[in-house]
Amino acid sequence: MTAITDSLERRRDAIAVSGWGARFHFFQPHNACFWVYLGLVASGLWYVITAVQSTRGAFNEAYATALVSSGLFTLAFLWFLHWSDRWERTPASLALAAFVGGGVAAPFAIAITGNGAIMSIYTKVFGQAWATDWQAGLTAPFVEETSKGAIFLLMMGLAPVVIRTVSDGLIVGAYVGLGFQILEDIFYAQNAAFAQFGAHQSEAVLGTFALRAITGIPSHALYTALFGAGLVYVIGTSAQPRRVGRGLALVAAAMLFHGVWDSAAAIGGPVFVLFVLFLTMVFCLVALFVAIRWAGGREREFMRDIMTPEVANGTISAAELDALTGHRKDKRAALRTRPESVSRRREKHVLRAARDLAEDLAASAGADTPEVEHSRAEISRLRAH
Repeated sequence: MTAITDSLERRRDAIAVSGWGARFHFFQPHNACFWVYLGLVASGLWYVITAVQSTRGAFNEAYATALVSSGLFTLAFLWFLHWSDRWERTPASLALAAFVGGGVAAPFAIAITGNGAIMSIYTKVFGQAWATDWQAGLTAPFVEETSKGAIFLLMMGLAPVVIRTVSDGLIVGAYVGLGFQILEDIFYAQNAAFAQFGAHQSEAVLGTFALRAITGIPSHALYTALFGAGLVYVIGTSAQPRRVGRGLALVAAAMLFHGVWDSAAAIGGPVFVLFVLFLTMVFCLVALFVAIRWAGGREREFMRDIMTPEVANGTISAAELDALTGHRKDKRAALRTRPESVSRRREKHVLRAARDLAEDLAASAGADTPEVEHSRAEISRLRAH
């Protein structure tokens, strides 16, 4: 009995510390971060409206094509982020706030002014030729990553109970970066139509969009995911002890990859530019993999503490608990040791249902609510068929 009581106590502590199941309320009039966020979004939105208003008549086709193509890309990327958010789902309202802040406030209220100021200094000090080659790579990583980082910090201020782990930093940071990337793509597409003086607008927009989508793995979403995870490490939370070295490494990696990608033509010249881009892409994926592995350790601890009592009450087996909290080899072990009456496919459904149970337990703070009982019954039903 003591062991069961201890495991239930650890479950409650894990839910309270991790922030799993916590809700997000956007309207916070007594929180200064709320008003700063609204001010930055309003400023950025005003810039977008005035920019579009001055050209909307002649370039309606370009805008429509850019919105449709970018919208479809956004839906695909949002599905990917939802699928990747394997531990505790980010509240939809928080994801939307991060996306809007990253898409409207970061580029048009902060970054566009900083980029312009620094680029003009480069031109005056080093000359037009040098600035043409290097200004993007030596400006955007510092201005744009810090502007998106500022939005991420506002999200932390608005959702301090939800954003507590490095995994939260990766996902919410990716939403911020995705917003920046989509709005930037729309304006790049608009500029492509401008360059052709309004002729073949759809073709110009789609060509630009396809190029940026194909080369989009090292993107703002990935950079800001690393940057956000790094900030969580540097700041530390009740769920994540400070790891300043790791945090600064992730922040520096985001800036470095961004800078190398934007400077690929200057670094590699006309011969090796594709090689530089390829290497950057590979190292970006390696860094993301490392960050995900680092982030997963803490989340696995929380998952184990939340689901251990379910082994004692017979809802799941010890092997299934290992599969929920381990790596692929643990999942394969659970599939091998499943009951003879349960197929591999059905055992996979059982593991997914166990994740749903963990979410319901977190939302109920460990209480046996109707939703929790329904999830347990669903696991039993899957085993019985």
